[in-house]
Parts: sequence; C-alpha cells; structure tokens
Amino acid sequence: MRAHFALACFFGVLSVGPLSASNAPQAALNKTVTLSWAVSGSGKSADGAPMSFNNTVALTIYVSSAGRLFQRKRLTSMRGKAAELSKGPGESGAYPGSLRFEGSKLVGVQTWANGATRYSATFDPGFSSCSLSVIDGKGAGGKISRKGPDGRMYVIDSVSVGSPTCSVQSGNAFAR
Repeated sequence: MRAHFALACFFGVLSVGPLSASNAPQAALNKTVTLSWAVSGSGKSADGAPMSFNNTVALTIYVSSAGRLFQRKRLTSMRGKAAELSKGPGESGAYPGSLRFEGSKLVGVQTWANGATRYSATFDPGFSSCSLSVIDGKGAGGKISRKGPDGRMYVIDSVSVGSPTCSVQSGNAFAR
C-alpha cells in the first residue's frame, strides 16, 4: 500500500500534546494494543549519497485503567539492527508526535523534520480486535526529511508502507 498526502492534513492532529489520557473508551481500559507495519523506500543523505531502507515498526501501547497511554516503539532494520524507545503520558520522548483516542479509533502521529507518519487503529465495539491504517505524508516541497538511526539527516524520495497488523490483549504488556 502506497500513500502520500500533504502535511496540511496533519495540522489538526499535531496541535494535540504528546500522550494523554484523552477520552479512552471504557472498553479500552487495561488493554495492550500491538501495532506493526513495514516501511521501505529510498532517498539521499545530506551529502547526496543514495540510500535505501527496509524497516519494521512495532508499537506496543498500554491503556491504563485510568485511560493513560504508555508506548514503546521498536524499529528493526533490514540488517537486523533494532532501536527501542518508550514514553509515557506527558513525556515528549525521543520521537515527537501525539497519540489519542477519537471515539473507537486510536490515532497516532509521528512528526519528522519534514513530513509525518499517521497511524490509526480501528477497534470493534468490545475492543477485542482491531485493524490498522498507516500513511506516510510528505511535507513542504513534496519531500520527507528524517534523522536516521545514525543521527544523520536523510531526504526520502519514495516511501512505501505495507503489512499493517493490529492486535489487542487484556492487561499490561509492560508489567510482564
């Protein structure tokens, strides 16, 4: 699945803070949501050297009994290298963005230097199953600029998102 759209679509989403207790539905409380997807593409480093990537993103989100959202993100590269980051309610963490409920959807946005990734998990009424949609959006000038795991800035010319999965389980996955 390949999708691009203007960053302007995100303006309403970006004004929301980091992780919040935002209107979590009662059926979502004390549940862990696991989201994953593949992302691949190509671009150039700041010095103009071509590069390509093929990564897997895995997000584990716990909705506490108070509706607070806790998140752990794991990025695994095609070479098997992995980076893991966590953040809790009110923390900006190492990756900027937002995460909140909109009715029966859990919507997250990760902002980049230029562009953003938006993911949306839609739940059944009992919050026992879900489906996932992921979109990478280009920013000004039709480009995505991201800092790579090596700390260098990259301009992404093409990006493709695929294999989105979503699952729900009762309890706190972080307490295990």
